[in-house]
Amino acid sequence: MRNFYLLFAFFSFFFARQIVAQTFSISGNIVDEKGNAVQHAKVKLEYTPHETQTDSLGNFNLKNIAKGRYELEIKALGIEKKEFWIKLNRDTIFTNIKVKSQEHELHEVIVEDRGSTFGISRLKSIEGVAINEGKKNELVLMKDLIANKAVNVSRQIFAKVPGINIWESDAAGLQLGIAARGLDPNRTSNFNMRQNGYDMSADALGYPDAYYVPPAEGVDRIEIIRGAASLQYGPQFGGMLNYVLQSAPTDQKFEWTSFTTAGRFKLVNTFNSIGGTVKCFNYYGYYNYKQGESWRPNGNFNAHNAFVSLGYQCSEKLSLRLEYTLSKYDSKQPGGLTDEQFENNARQSLRTRNWFSTDWNILALSLNYKHNIHHQFNFRAWGFLGGRNALGFLGTTNRQDDITQPRDLIKDKYKNFGSEARYLWKYYLGKYLSGWLIGARFYIGNTQKQQGLGSSNSDADYRFLHPDSLEGSDFHFPGMNVALFTEHVFNIKNKIKITPGIRFEHIRTQSDGYYRQSFFNQIDTAIKPEKRDMQRSFVLLGLGVSYNVWRNSELYANISQNYRGITFTDMRVIRTSQLVDPNLKDEKGFNADLGYRGDFKSWLHWDVSAFWLQYNNRIGQIQQVDSAYNIYRFTTNVGSSQSTGAEIFVEADVLKAAVVHHDAGHLNLYISYGFIHSAYVKSQYKNVIGNSLEFAPKHTVRFGVQYRFRDFATGIQGQYVSEQFTDATNARFTATGVNGIIPAYYTFDWNAKYTFRCVQLIAGINNFTNHIYFTRRAVSYPGPGIIPSEPLTFFVTVGIKLNENAKKLKWRTF
Repeated sequence: MRNFYLLFAFFSFFFARQIVAQTFSISGNIVDEKGNAVQHAKVKLEYTPHETQTDSLGNFNLKNIAKGRYELEIKALGIEKKEFWIKLNRDTIFTNIKVKSQEHELHEVIVEDRGSTFGISRLKSIEGVAINEGKKNELVLMKDLIANKAVNVSRQIFAKVPGINIWESDAAGLQLGIAARGLDPNRTSNFNMRQNGYDMSADALGYPDAYYVPPAEGVDRIEIIRGAASLQYGPQFGGMLNYVLQSAPTDQKFEWTSFTTAGRFKLVNTFNSIGGTVKCFNYYGYYNYKQGESWRPNGNFNAHNAFVSLGYQCSEKLSLRLEYTLSKYDSKQPGGLTDEQFENNARQSLRTRNWFSTDWNILALSLNYKHNIHHQFNFRAWGFLGGRNALGFLGTTNRQDDITQPRDLIKDKYKNFGSEARYLWKYYLGKYLSGWLIGARFYIGNTQKQQGLGSSNSDADYRFLHPDSLEGSDFHFPGMNVALFTEHVFNIKNKIKITPGIRFEHIRTQSDGYYRQSFFNQIDTAIKPEKRDMQRSFVLLGLGVSYNVWRNSELYANISQNYRGITFTDMRVIRTSQLVDPNLKDEKGFNADLGYRGDFKSWLHWDVSAFWLQYNNRIGQIQQVDSAYNIYRFTTNVGSSQSTGAEIFVEADVLKAAVVHHDAGHLNLYISYGFIHSAYVKSQYKNVIGNSLEFAPKHTVRFGVQYRFRDFATGIQGQYVSEQFTDATNARFTATGVNGIIPAYYTFDWNAKYTFRCVQLIAGINNFTNHIYFTRRAVSYPGPGIIPSEPLTFFVTVGIKLNENAKKLKWRTF
């Protein structure tokens, strides 16, 4: 532990460092070409909290600014944006700063962030207290999407993120199941899942399943960083996925937004939010309710989501924010099918008593301190209380459910607390801005997992028949994680940026409880106590490089180590269709990327890259047969694997490229393509070597056309995903439906929206070719077996937005 204490002392020194600087002011007067004062112009120092507006005489004044070099930006309706650099070492006064009027008349002026035209963008090199330089990343801008947000349709939300493999498990988008590069999409467990920068999964390391996903109407943007996120956010192979929720409008004291959706299969969805800013205080909150039925019998759902955010700007430098998230849903599940049952009638259901529910509560506090442009500190802490219940018949689908017998009940309870501190120092390396990030993380949690018999009824009764003597198991899984990390961007002449990084991790995973092994028709009633304690410390290294080819394009490359510890589920599972190797080992490996991305004259956007994912001690499933000829999945360290491939995204505004007049609108064509070649290269199982990885379709293609004209937008999206295997033996068929291939499938969706003043109308048809397909073979819930995806569905949404200036209101998020 000596190295640990040395690292801790090193980081503590920098966190404790005090920075004192003399401050100055910048004032001036802004005029147009004719010498007239420019009123209400926004004057801002880029990458600082310093901003103001000109008064009726065109005057402005910025105070309490530290010595340094800054970029001053001036923006206003009807004038061209003006930017210039200033070196501040005394009070500075500008006289008659001249700005140019726009050369042509516009029907409407829309001010938006650079790069937001396409609904997909990239994270900045340094953003807030995060360093993204040299990393493969995507930024999904929700306000620009033409999509079915009422039920969180993942293939539409992530359409422009290449290589994403999606599981469709329910009709309402209650859970998110995505992955890439041959990783398991199950509840997005291979990504570090975050909301507003803090954890949202059940247990970040011990049980990283995301049973909760925010309603899409309440999301502002989604930040995705691939495997190189391991140094800043956690060692997962998939990377980091962060939902940034909507926030309070800064220019309104009160604003109300409402969406009401109706759709096929009795879908009803309502979303209402309020927010505003009053002096130094801002607030935002939403409530979302949805209900509906599955297209198959014995399937329905109702879900409640709520979020509240309260912010206070204590001073120009210090701000505080308190947030609370609530999510609850109850879902009746029609169960899985075998291959034969799916082919005969994909709509049938053979389970009438299966239920699933969750309860999610997250309380988070964040503190931001910006001393000046060079020094920024962030601290966030969160607590989580939650649980999930899975009730029903766990037997494979080729076995009949005896409705007179008790059902299997699995109950989880989650309690955890985490905190993370980050300090970012921006400084000039010669004439060019570089950055150094250091951070620390502490996390502690306790998960209780119980399995026993529930009632024999068909309702959602989540009570054990014998709570003091469970028939299955009762375990507590305490866990603890401490991490220290640092990354540094060296900016060499604004042409080359080199970003090395290092992360130290200490993980402790424990289990304490008992089980009764019940496997198929063999029943052992003896209690078998079990206690385990695993501690490990390790260091992860990474390096990123980027090279600016020309103004808006760059070459980038990175390589970062990854790590995935065994989960609670890996430590003990009691299921009739699955057994777990008691000698599992943690997984290790690395991600590497090489790519070229950029924009050309605001009409062409691209990101083309190749990747290599090395995965050692990979945990997977092997199809086995016991002495009674029962087929089951055996979870073990199958071996080492390699995944290589390409991730390509290209989008073009063809009307803008043809220099068509702006009144013609925008016609965007895009393609998002992922190619992967994956194989097991080393294994103790000879019949596995050379096999393809599970969940690694060779081709994943999403493409579409979108047309926007003033307040109207419409688009058609298609997707094609080639076949993929579900176990390491590459079995194409089993009698249970749990193992086998997922055949190639395709879908086509259409969506449109129209905005008139404060009202917005949205409509769409999902899977309008009515293709019958599936994306998942479930080991347990919501199966076991094949989970058929939704057929043709449609929806209509009516939205309204009102605020204190309702008479002048224009929908601002079109």
